Amino acid sequence: MLADASPTGPPMEGVSQRSAADTAEKNTGLANEEAVPARALMRGRALWYAPLVRACSWLAAALTVAVIAFGWLAHTGARLDWYDYARMSSMLSLAGIAIFLFVFWRVAGKINQKYRAHLQRAADLAEATGLLIAVSDNTSDPIFVTNRQGLLIFANPAMLRLVGKTREQAMHRCSRELFTDQGEADLIDRDDQRIMHSGQAVTLEQTLHLPHGVRTYASTKAPWFDRHGQVMGVIGISTDITQRKLTEDSLKQREAQLEATIVQRTTALRKLTNHLETVREEEKRAIARELHDDMGAALTALSMHLESAYKLFPDDPLWHERKARIHGLLKSVVTTTRRIQTDLRPNMLDLFGLKAAINELAEEFEKRSNIVCRASLPDEELTLDPKLEIVLYRMLQETLSNVAKHAQARRVDLILDVDEDRVALTVRDDGIGIAPERRDNTSTYGLRGLYERAEFLGGKVAIVANQQRGTTVTIALPLTPPGP
Repeated sequence: MLADASPTGPPMEGVSQRSAADTAEKNTGLANEEAVPARALMRGRALWYAPLVRACSWLAAALTVAVIAFGWLAHTGARLDWYDYARMSSMLSLAGIAIFLFVFWRVAGKINQKYRAHLQRAADLAEATGLLIAVSDNTSDPIFVTNRQGLLIFANPAMLRLVGKTREQAMHRCSRELFTDQGEADLIDRDDQRIMHSGQAVTLEQTLHLPHGVRTYASTKAPWFDRHGQVMGVIGISTDITQRKLTEDSLKQREAQLEATIVQRTTALRKLTNHLETVREEEKRAIARELHDDMGAALTALSMHLESAYKLFPDDPLWHERKARIHGLLKSVVTTTRRIQTDLRPNMLDLFGLKAAINELAEEFEKRSNIVCRASLPDEELTLDPKLEIVLYRMLQETLSNVAKHAQARRVDLILDVDEDRVALTVRDDGIGIAPERRDNTSTYGLRGLYERAEFLGGKVAIVANQQRGTTVTIALPLTPPGP
């Protein structure tokens, strides 16, 4: 379409086909045999002569048939003595003239109608062509047409500025003659060949080394077909997107920097959180040790002193009642102290390892919540990193606490599995299940703490709803936690 350029304005009688074609070639930059679309337009404007020639041929044939027919009738009538031949000759002449005039009038009317319609179509086509030429010449986007051999046969002023050449220097030149970088020129030729072979329009992004610098263009290229459907070349239009690409690259660079900063800060926060957790565990251990050593020793001594003091009091029923109350209070204090000590730091974990601590936690959970809790543990002895053991124990505590608060379960199964390189702890209940929105809620610090602890140690936590009912929480951690 871009190559089908023609002179602007309506066609004028008296303008020769050659001068019109020359005008089209001057406006479009086409010349000689490459100006096929423009010359086709010029030939289209002369097609109104063909109906006139055909009409004249039909008129001559009709008059000839009419004259022969009337001559034959005249001679036949005169031979049969139907009328006087001398008299009928003038009548036949008048009739022939009348037939000639009628046929000429009809043919002339048809010719005039077709000619007027053709003039209107030619005027519309010239107006549209002039508009296309004006758009092509005044747009800032390069527009170009290449033939099957890859030679440039049309280029608007923007395209000529792009390659830094005049029209005479650019016309009928291949890509290697128009672009300085031969690799880019070969890539352009391969793209054009692929487009002509596929017959489909494509949009390509091309970075070119041009006389005025490196520029990036978004080029839309389409095959150019003739009226028989044969590929004649490629039509293309390009848009300079250099600034947009620079902006995109800058945004991508800033985004990468921001992501790196976020990762760095997240890593630092996780390390700080892990450090705080470690410090808190050490403080809990110290407090638990003080409760065990000091508070336990004090309570034991108090109990022994009370046993000695009981003997000094009289054998009074009222005193026996108070003695029972003192025993109950002392036992309650001891029980509370042991529970606080276990919550702070389970002795079983430090003395007998993770398996014993899990069994003790399951028994305590079953007593406090009235939920059946069964633990399935490996038969062999486990030798795990103390840091890993306390993390697993705390995560199990948090999971069982959530089960007791929200699950409405009647049974909980604990499964501990140790492989060559990882340890997996599974907590499965038969409760009401967990809603997806609550599972994905990052503002819930209990679940968020599970995810953060596992991720810091290089593991992961999976929380899924069971098919029937209940929830399964799987905690998988590597046996060798990452270093600080």
